[in-house]
Amino acid sequence: MKKLVYFIAITSFFACGAEVKKDNAPSEVKAEAMEESIEVVEEKELIEIKVAAIGESMSEIAFEPTTLSIPSNTRIKLTLENKSSAAGMLHNFVLVELGSGAEISSAGIKAGKKNNFVPKDKRVIAYTKIAQIGETITVEFDAPAKGSYHYICTYPGHISMVGRLNVE
Repeated sequence: MKKLVYFIAITSFFACGAEVKKDNAPSEVKAEAMEESIEVVEEKELIEIKVAAIGESMSEIAFEPTTLSIPSNTRIKLTLENKSSAAGMLHNFVLVELGSGAEISSAGIKAGKKNNFVPKDKRVIAYTKIAQIGETITVEFDAPAKGSYHYICTYPGHISMVGRLNVE
């Protein structure tokens, strides 16, 4: 009886689609197919940028520097340092399409603290989380296409913090 059960189990296994497929393609064809499926990752030059958020009152807050220039087709390592020490002087760095800063800032307020006051918007190119007083934050991103862009702070009320990034 046991032999009959084993025979039925083994027969069912093979009858239910267990099959061995052989790949008869020549090895050169396989190699070509593998080369086509491998994504070529271009190593980009790393450009380090340091930006400080400064000011102890709403009339003093600003980015330093207010203008940056970088080469195109590079990887950016941006370090934001919050040099403010007054209560409520929290900052972020948000790189946006030129002219979209006011709208993005308004939408950032609605996005709220849990989203670092950064809205989900295709005009946002890169951003940091909110930097606490004295905190330094680093983020990496690929340089956008050649052109000019704004960087802004989207923390509520900080709409006056604007800088310009030129990609050459």
